[in-house]
Amino acid sequence: MRHFHAAGPVVILGLAAAAAMLSRWLTRTLQTALDFSLEKASWHENATPESATQNLWDKALEWSGSQADLLIEWGVFLLVLWIKVKTIKYLLITLMAPFMSALASAVRSKETGQKSTFRWSSLLRDIWRGLRISLVLLLMELGLGLLLWVSGLALTLFASPVMVVAGPLLLMASWTIGAYFFGAAVYDAVYEQGGLTWKSSIQTGWKQRGHLLGVGAVFSLIMAVPWAGPYLAAILGPIPCTTAAARLYFRPPAIDTP
Repeated sequence: MRHFHAAGPVVILGLAAAAAMLSRWLTRTLQTALDFSLEKASWHENATPESATQNLWDKALEWSGSQADLLIEWGVFLLVLWIKVKTIKYLLITLMAPFMSALASAVRSKETGQKSTFRWSSLLRDIWRGLRISLVLLLMELGLGLLLWVSGLALTLFASPVMVVAGPLLLMASWTIGAYFFGAAVYDAVYEQGGLTWKSSIQTGWKQRGHLLGVGAVFSLIMAVPWAGPYLAAILGPIPCTTAAARLYFRPPAIDTP
């Protein structure tokens, strides 16, 4: 089943190309809008009798205009990087859902001997299920993340000394939430092969939250690697994690012998 490992690099290369095109388009759009704004401001300055007198605000505008291209490029780069890091997990889950489901089916066949045949209708169903579960988990994770952010902001404004201790705890809680929800997405592909609906998958996952958190922690640790994290995670994340989850779920229980 080593051929499944090719899915991660293919998906991450596609996402990298999409991010590069988004970055170029956004940079051009912002630069065009800025040039238009500067031309309009220059027309108004020439039309007024006080245009020859520059105050501090005018100098600031002039400096910002001269640095605009550099600021836009870095601003867009950081924005796209933030968006990519925040969404890469669920894009990977959505795009790799058919591969994860097929891998879980293959592991089930190895562990239990139950064979399953490929159908195009099953492929479309896997894509739809992956999209739906990714959206649900993304909204749940964003909701909990927003709650943590609001809590941290409230502590910073009204109880700053407490935030010294609570800050690292909130950061750890945020990381734990992210790890759990990735584990939930991985286990959904496994639960699907076990005949569970996506709703039952979420409920069953909470009962086995230790397994979900353990599998998701591997992916989250890899994602935390600076710069190369998303690329390494695409290669070392979904496929090995799905294999581990499927083996845990489908492996027959050991029989104790006297």
